[in-house]
Amino acid sequence: MFLCTRQIDIHARFGIQRIAFLSLVATIFTFLVSYEVMYYFLDTPLSDRHFFVLIVFILLMYPIHKIVHLLFFLPYYKSFKIHKLSSKKWVPYFNTYVNTPVHKIYFCINLILPIFFLSGIFIMLSIYLPQYGHYFMFLLSLNIGCSMMDILYLKILLFSNDGHYVEEHQSGLHILNKVDNPYIQHWFFKSFTKNRCNILYIYK
Repeated sequence: MFLCTRQIDIHARFGIQRIAFLSLVATIFTFLVSYEVMYYFLDTPLSDRHFFVLIVFILLMYPIHKIVHLLFFLPYYKSFKIHKLSSKKWVPYFNTYVNTPVHKIYFCINLILPIFFLSGIFIMLSIYLPQYGHYFMFLLSLNIGCSMMDILYLKILLFSNDGHYVEEHQSGLHILNKVDNPYIQHWFFKSFTKNRCNILYIYK
């Protein structure tokens, strides 16, 4: 049994437009810095060949980012959920999440995993294929932009002492405490205040 002690909704706290702006700024800033670092260490002339391949990977970056998250959560594959975030049918903006309690440390590692894993791949590719280094640095920057929500959630979780487990919902994250009480069987209590909740989850 798990007692919810705090509810976190990044969309309600920051808003979609502000998150999109932060993602854009992070993408541009990361590209400017990473490109200058790459240009300093690599003296190979850059090539603009295979630009269409770059466009394909740009379109696939967000799905790849989400797949890395899900691969780390494979032990919880039975609890995978998908939720469309945009009301417009032509906008493929989905949220995939694990609808079961996960230890906070495990959850935090998963939040930063795409940043280090994909960034490491793009850096290695820019070393072995330096003529396309600017392509890989842009994909690296785009991945950082896609990670902005993960970074915001990570910041809140790291400075939160409300519980040791995290469960993700359509509305955001619930921070949970494990309750070991054999006398409570069908008790349910719910009261919401600002960014906080008291819910008892019973898992059999």
